[in-house]
Amino acid sequence: MVPPGTDSLLTWLRAQGAQIQADCGGKGSCGKCRVRIADGVFYDAEGKTATGTVLACQTWRSPQGGRIALPDASGSGLTDFKKNPAAFPRQAGTALDIGTTTLAMVRVGPDGVIQDTQSALNPQRSFGADVISRITACTRGELTLLQEAVLGEIRQMLRKWDTAEDTLCVVGNPTMLHIFCGISPEGIGRYPFQPAFTGLLEKKGQELGLPVDRILVLPQASAFIGSDITAGVLACGMQQLDEPAVLMDIGTNGEMVLCMGRKRGGELYCASAAAGPALEGAGISCGMGGVPGAVCRVTPRPVMSYQTIGDQPAAGLCGCGLIDLAAALLTQGILEPNGNLREDYELLGLHKDTSGRAMSVATGTGIELTQQDVRELQLAKSALRAGLEALMSFAGVDAAALGRVYIAGGLGYYIDIANAVRIGLLPRELEQKTVTVGNSALSGAVSALGSQEALRQMEEIAKSCETVELSQSEVFQRKFIEHMRFPEQ
Repeated sequence: MVPPGTDSLLTWLRAQGAQIQADCGGKGSCGKCRVRIADGVFYDAEGKTATGTVLACQTWRSPQGGRIALPDASGSGLTDFKKNPAAFPRQAGTALDIGTTTLAMVRVGPDGVIQDTQSALNPQRSFGADVISRITACTRGELTLLQEAVLGEIRQMLRKWDTAEDTLCVVGNPTMLHIFCGISPEGIGRYPFQPAFTGLLEKKGQELGLPVDRILVLPQASAFIGSDITAGVLACGMQQLDEPAVLMDIGTNGEMVLCMGRKRGGELYCASAAAGPALEGAGISCGMGGVPGAVCRVTPRPVMSYQTIGDQPAAGLCGCGLIDLAAALLTQGILEPNGNLREDYELLGLHKDTSGRAMSVATGTGIELTQQDVRELQLAKSALRAGLEALMSFAGVDAAALGRVYIAGGLGYYIDIANAVRIGLLPRELEQKTVTVGNSALSGAVSALGSQEALRQMEEIAKSCETVELSQSEVFQRKFIEHMRFPEQ
């Protein structure tokens, strides 16, 4: 047996700053931390010699060590966004969106024009795919490791530009912002869910070892509604609309804000639905982020075909591909409304629409879609849909009263709205009212670079948001069960 207290290979890799995916946080259940042993001596949990491809979290190094081959850690985050309708003045600087899965950065020149963009995967993914796993890691005393992992990546990104005199405006969910600042997010993970800070936070770049003059961590609304959402409300101009509108950031946490519109008083209500990481490719057997090779589009007619990001060989399913595939299987009757896959579904083949190469979705061959994958999708889409309906119920409006629904985030930018409706993620009444806005968080951060008025408005948005606790909502509980099923048609 492995001696007690011995660190796993995954733990050792984290300490070396290596980027490796571990959606389950090292519990051995997700199968994503696979590495290949090139030479040397390594052991499994029973003390037997490990060879070939292994799970890093279930493998231990010998005193002699050895060499391993890591998987490709390349990836990207969404840097595209639509023009801010409020047209706040811009000044030179850098805006950063710290997502649970990805990092996205924009450089603005002296003339207020976007000069360049960068993105990368969040290296904290080796500690787990969601914020709860990151908070749990902090309770184990790993806050410094988590902070340095993300700061190291940000540092590398900034060094590609001359940012010494820049202001860096930072947005993100509360857990990511706490870790970025080196402040433990443990209070967010336990009742009464109290963050250490929510207001505007200003630091000198040297405090965090970043090559910028100063850092502005933009204001948050609560323990679960971060500055990525308050910035999104600003960027979408929701408070200037007469009719009610909703902003949904579809990701691991599924944050959403409902603005009642000027005709109804303009109140802001917000909620966070724990959707889990399935729609970001995590927790899915062949899931992956929005990187080259990810199946991002599936069409059922005239034959079942697919597209991949970058037109690369299919390597897995990202969130958009998962939604499209589920919608296609529902249309063909292979996936039943209760979520069961038809027993003979392994006969299904997908064909790459540019070359005709077959890609099976049968269990055990090619890219898999398992029954458990479908269950994870059901849980995610049900949480988001139930959260939206509970939020509307709390505010006293229905789908017919909404004038606009904004879908933000990486998944929201590429999502097929019709397929999202087909699987029940969005109500059918909202299909024609829904628009994608890209990275609205990054757009709001860019506005805050050069405008005290934008900062003032963001602070006001954060203060005036009334948080709806979905865990205490009877509507959410009822709707969550109801929307576990897929729509009949």
